[in-house]
Parts: sequence; structure tokens; C-alpha cells
Amino acid sequence: MEGCLALRVHEADAEGGRGPAGVLYNFCVARHRQRSGLGGRLLRAAVARARAQSVGSLFTATVGSGSLFLRHGFAPAGLRLAPEAWATSLDPRRGARVFARTL
Repeated sequence: MEGCLALRVHEADAEGGRGPAGVLYNFCVARHRQRSGLGGRLLRAAVARARAQSVGSLFTATVGSGSLFLRHGFAPAGLRLAPEAWATSLDPRRGARVFARTL
């Protein structure tokens, strides 16, 4: 496997009135393919799929630098607007940084 990235769409929050939000999971690129553009292609494909599913915002968390996400329009974010089921599943001991992007 060269790389992978999963997208999960969380349905609209009926109480808050927000539309569907997407979460990117398990994003990885094999060490020998890093800096080859594969990560960017995977991320662009996930964004396109999210748009096709009418997702209004995308969230992800990483223990890395997050530089790839920043280059692709994500910004550091809090968990307040993230899907609750995902936000509460994050282990604070990992020290992951959360990023979001409006689509």
C-alpha cells in the first residue's frame, strides 16, 4: 500500500442547525512515497468527494506538524464545531492538533 485516507460524513446537527461535516481519518503515506505529491493527491480527492456529498466543513486531527493540511486550506481549529461523536473520541493524551476547512 502506498497511502490511504478515509472520509466519514457525519449527518447534520439537528439542534445546532449545522450541515453535514466530514472527518478525515487514517491519513498515511508510505515513507518511500512521502514528498512525492501522493498525500496532496489523496487530500484533493477526499475534498472533492466531500464536496460531492454536500459536506460543508472538513475536520481532521494529527500528531504531526499539519503542514500538508495547512497547504491545502485547512486551519487550526477547536472542537466546538466538529462532529460531537468524533470530537469526544479523540484521546487528549495523544496531543493531536485539530484542523478544519470550510468547503
